[in-house]
Amino acid sequence: MAKIFDIQDIPEEYLPLIGGKARGLHQLIKFGFQVPQAFIITDIEDDEDFEEAAKKYTESGMQEVSVRSSATLEDGVDFSAAGQFSTFLNVKGVDDLKVAARKCLDTLHNKTAEHYADMFLHSQESKMTIVVQKMVNAKYAGVIFSRAPMSPGFVLVEAVPGLGENLVSGKMSAQQYLVRIDGTEKVDNMPQNPLLSENQAIALGNGGKKAEKMFGMPMDLEYAIDENDNIQWLQARPITIDELVTVNELDCDLDATNFVYTTGNIGEVMPGAVTPLNLSTNMYALDWGVKQTYIELNACDKDIPPYSFLASYYNHMFFNMTNIYRINHTVFGTTKETSDESICGMVLEGLPGNDMKDAPLFKRISNTIKFGKIVFDKKTPKEGMDKVVKSLRFDLDKDMKDIYQQIIDKFHYLNEAQYYHYLASYYSGGQSAMLNKLEKDFDNKDEFKALVAGCMTQNEDFESANVLRMLRALAESIVNDNPDTKEMDTTQLAEYMQNNASEEIKKKHSEFMARHGFRGLREPEIMSLPWRDNPESFYTSLRSVLIGIGKDQDRETKPWSSYANELCSHYSGFKRKMVMDNILKARKGVCYREYTKSRTIYVLDQFKQAYRKLSQLMVNAKILPDSECIYFLLQDEVGKLLNGDSSLVKKAIARRRIFPQQQNLKFPYAQLGVPQPILEQDADGNTSSIQGTPVSRGVASGRARVVYDEKDASLLQEGEIMVTTCTDIGWTPYYSIIAGLVTEIGSALSHGVVVAREYALPTVVNANNAMCLIKTGDMITIDGNTGRISINKKADK
Repeated sequence: MAKIFDIQDIPEEYLPLIGGKARGLHQLIKFGFQVPQAFIITDIEDDEDFEEAAKKYTESGMQEVSVRSSATLEDGVDFSAAGQFSTFLNVKGVDDLKVAARKCLDTLHNKTAEHYADMFLHSQESKMTIVVQKMVNAKYAGVIFSRAPMSPGFVLVEAVPGLGENLVSGKMSAQQYLVRIDGTEKVDNMPQNPLLSENQAIALGNGGKKAEKMFGMPMDLEYAIDENDNIQWLQARPITIDELVTVNELDCDLDATNFVYTTGNIGEVMPGAVTPLNLSTNMYALDWGVKQTYIELNACDKDIPPYSFLASYYNHMFFNMTNIYRINHTVFGTTKETSDESICGMVLEGLPGNDMKDAPLFKRISNTIKFGKIVFDKKTPKEGMDKVVKSLRFDLDKDMKDIYQQIIDKFHYLNEAQYYHYLASYYSGGQSAMLNKLEKDFDNKDEFKALVAGCMTQNEDFESANVLRMLRALAESIVNDNPDTKEMDTTQLAEYMQNNASEEIKKKHSEFMARHGFRGLREPEIMSLPWRDNPESFYTSLRSVLIGIGKDQDRETKPWSSYANELCSHYSGFKRKMVMDNILKARKGVCYREYTKSRTIYVLDQFKQAYRKLSQLMVNAKILPDSECIYFLLQDEVGKLLNGDSSLVKKAIARRRIFPQQQNLKFPYAQLGVPQPILEQDADGNTSSIQGTPVSRGVASGRARVVYDEKDASLLQEGEIMVTTCTDIGWTPYYSIIAGLVTEIGSALSHGVVVAREYALPTVVNANNAMCLIKTGDMITIDGNTGRISINKKADK
């Protein structure tokens, strides 16, 4: 029969048996902390025990409560199992309480939790206690680390509005307060528009310091500040040393004081946070590729450290523009402005260049000749990339250590692939830069940009556009075979393709997968599955194309030559011929760049497959608790784990815990010094228009849908306008149903943008803060000729 105790009255002999969460709350009360009213249920055996719990709940007089698990393998000194068991908030009423309690108990046998127990405790035996606690009407809530990771001598206080669950679930990023614990009663660097007063932050910091002293170990505590400004303590768990990872644990270790950083370009290639494994593989290779070209142009030494050109802060990637500017001192014709344009698509006004000395005259002449050969060489990148693709092979039938050694031995192929892609980008960027120099001849700059964008459309050799062409051909065959497929959901569509599709349709599906199956959403992230291995993502994309069949014929299909002729009409004679020749080369350049981008993703996919096989083998060998954990280790740490350093598993788990918080961080487009995250701004109710950069002509009006991830994208309806951070190839299937596209970052050569132009989709990029200023349901108009976004009517709240 179950035992039920008020949280403050748990008998001493039960404390080792009730799990860390319940025990922590009991001890907080014992140590004098204010804890909301609560009781526990332990030794649950049958349905009658839930009735007893409901009776206790009624007698307690509590209304809304939280119902939390407190398993014996949870929140211990050696093992946290954070997030493996259920928590239910705002539970009200006897019936809902019993349902929540039963669900908490059921998670005791969650397969992942059992695997964790088996791995860390060498036992699957665990008992579940349930904590029922009065909900706090929280103004603010958050987490306290009694020893601030990476900041000795401080307590770290994190705060969010409302419930702290918004923080620990990754739904909201937190304000951070570093509270000194040396008796000075001071907060270092109060955040802008702070949620907490300095006194509140200090009081919380002192609470963390007191808890560490009373518990005798570093502590991770959850708190809430109620409507009366009282601090309520909600949880206490030990922090192990291996868990002391932070959102910026893996920051680049260069002295960044005088460096200019931007999310330009790289923010489109790799939006959001990257996993540690991706940081140490694909992102390392991206940096290596840039560095190699700079070494060849004598713009840097061979011993320049890794991540000097592409750096990670808070697991987000940034171009180090100060190092990019090195080329301005070694190659004639390159300037800060041209470097800014090539990376950011705009000049970074008000930010410094690089003050290094110019190279000697003869060196600059020699480097300029080398640079010219790169800019006008379309042969080397393609041939080099083809050689890499042909040479790279993995034998995945080997054991764990052999597969890992293959990854290390063949890693140079990933470096080389990124290098050849950069060479192709130089060619493409060089041709586009020459076109952009014509801007000075036009009074209307936005009109000029729109004309240039039009010149880049309808390019038959464009690899990324071919993805949507083939997907559309597949969708047309499906609709012709069975019109009812347009009404199917993703599951039904997958079943149809497997069991009812004709041989012709299956052949087209196989042809698509053979050519493009390695592509997908967030494809430069090594953890992301390609369409080939992610049927749900593929069929979600295919469904959006099916819906759009026959409904996008009225989009503007003005031929690219008309834009080219209009651009050339400003010139005559030889100059006109030169401009047209430049347009043709720029069109070719886009194709070369997209081809090498596709091949780079193909090369990365080979490493993805190797790491997936390796992770499966490590799970089978009980070295990893689950296959996802491997992505939260650096590449060299995977090797150390294979050689017996099991403490790295805890580090991986801790990193995974904070990854959603990192993913939600946003940064200024460019800034001097270490990039610091900014709080998302609330939408300004008076905002009626936003100015962006026009990159695909046309005007579209419709209902806005703000898209953060694929789940949001799956809700897109015909005729809506997608508003998102940026797009990559994985988003292009949705172009069949949307009326227009708005992105917060991007450029005329963005991969997703070029495809948008292929389908005459009105598109505006660089619409700063659009995802905050525009809400799903707003009626908006976007003008791809001027870059103007008008908010015509706000959505009903």
